[in-house]
Amino acid sequence: MAAKILEVKNLVKNFSGNKVVDNVSFSLENGTITAVIGPNGAGKTTLYKLISGQLLPTSGTIELKGKKITGLAPHQIVKAGIGRSFQITSVFEGLTVKQNVRVAIAARVGQQFDLWHSLEGNRRLNRSVTEILAAVGILDLADILVRNLSYGERALVEIAIVLACKPSLILLDEPTAGMSHVETTRVVKLIKDLQQKTRATFLMTEHDMEVVFNLAENIIVMSRGKILAAGQPEEIRNNSDVRRAYLGTA
Repeated sequence: MAAKILEVKNLVKNFSGNKVVDNVSFSLENGTITAVIGPNGAGKTTLYKLISGQLLPTSGTIELKGKKITGLAPHQIVKAGIGRSFQITSVFEGLTVKQNVRVAIAARVGQQFDLWHSLEGNRRLNRSVTEILAAVGILDLADILVRNLSYGERALVEIAIVLACKPSLILLDEPTAGMSHVETTRVVKLIKDLQQKTRATFLMTEHDMEVVFNLAENIIVMSRGKILAAGQPEEIRNNSDVRRAYLGTA
């Protein structure tokens, strides 16, 4: 049996008395891909913000590799081993692709730097940048300013930035949102390849059911802040409660 990397226990988040996340409990096994799905307002984004430290839970606990991370600041959670990409890409538009990744690596190792000078001559750091860009398949974009990239390319840069933090758990928030079919296919293949190469654990939200059933080994379905169902893709596909609440069929 694979070791558990993340354990969420009885997690609750109230906003003005409204339970947006309502007594949610689940665990993730190391090296797996899990999708969290559900209709708008189900609590998925709030759950992600709780895990990544952007919000404090009203009650409940979150453990990463057996250590409690509940209440830690976002940068402390990143240091503990969780990386998160955002539905709206968060990159430095005025920097090149390689500069964005270089900054992320320097921040991880705590290096003091001047963006355009001291890091440029750091061979080991630059070698790491090249390896990450190659792994994500964007080495050819290294010297292009992020502001000149397509939406799909920016999303790939953000994944590269997440990898630069060397996380053991990667949170992906709508990784294919707004992408063309070609871009979506590329991202799906990338996530599969990264999971196999790095053995990182992925927790993702995604509205595209084709992507979900293509990628996820396990699926958690949320509705009105609660977990409605959890299981392997075929279990979820055939669950009548899920089909009524989310997939829109009886």
